Amino acid sequence: MAEVAVDFLLGPDWSSRIIAWYGTGYGGYSHAANVLADGRYLDARSDVIAGVPSGVHIRHALSERSVKRTRASLTVTDQDYAAWEANLRAKIGDPYATIDIWGFITGREVTVNGVYDCSQLAVNALQHIGVFPKTLPLMAHSISPMVLLMMMAGRGARITTLQAAGGELLLACDPSLHDGSA
Repeated sequence: MAEVAVDFLLGPDWSSRIIAWYGTGYGGYSHAANVLADGRYLDARSDVIAGVPSGVHIRHALSERSVKRTRASLTVTDQDYAAWEANLRAKIGDPYATIDIWGFITGREVTVNGVYDCSQLAVNALQHIGVFPKTLPLMAHSISPMVLLMMMAGRGARITTLQAAGGELLLACDPSLHDGSA
């Protein structure tokens, strides 16, 4: 058996707070990052972090600043884990879904195939292995990180607090994974 995991982060800046608030109100998250077996993130971001460009890429978990971090993990078969990771890796280099974010903010249906925001990437990979159905009541680009966390909890995910709201890391991360390379 294997585990698929998604980390939910609240970034330290005002734009992250707005995203989190817009997603569910006070106490939410601004980012969702798929966690690979080696602890690195394979996620979609609109910004450059530690030299890794925007879009879908592999990033070191410690390079993503946050003031709150929670992990949702589901036990899956080894075959499902391999399919989940392969689905994510196939999207490396795809651009960030900036236009979808504007649609999300304005409440308009603006979507472009082949571009991803953080939650959309995670939802797509989980749909690929049957955790979520292919058709959902919301379009994947309309699902906020907090809604995704609730969806995963509803599917029986184990929820673990990794970083308290004050910013203290509660779970040790392997420092060897923080060498700045992708």
